[in-house]
Amino acid sequence: MTQNIDDLFDVLAAEPPRSLCRKCGSKMMYLDTTFFSPGASGKVWIVPLPVCPKCELKEDAARFISPLVC
Repeated sequence: MTQNIDDLFDVLAAEPPRSLCRKCGSKMMYLDTTFFSPGASGKVWIVPLPVCPKCELKEDAARFISPLVC
């Protein structure tokens, strides 16, 4: 099981980020997120999680994001 998790995060960490939201076409933001592997391997991955500021953030939260990011 641990090997499957390691393999999954190896793939996710290596994937090129997409630049536009598939739903609305807005420019994506990326939040670096740290994941830790359970068990003896103790691996750490930093995976950029895509977030569409238009589709996924509430309107009141979007006002705190710089327009340069969007």
